[in-house]
Amino acid sequence: MILDDIDEALQEATRAQRRRKRQRRTRRSRIGWRQVIAQVLYVLAITAFVLALLSHSDGR
Repeated sequence: MILDDIDEALQEATRAQRRRKRQRRTRRSRIGWRQVIAQVLYVLAITAFVLALLSHSDGR
């Protein structure tokens, strides 16, 4: 019947939508190694800058 076709189409649409949501979540949660390296270098640069300021103020 016509209603059977509609039910099948709705089920397929919800399955496809669930797959898309699942794929989007996994893509967002991944952090690339370049991003990790950039963040570590940023933290190291800020730490070095703060330590340089602190050591400079001790000399006066």
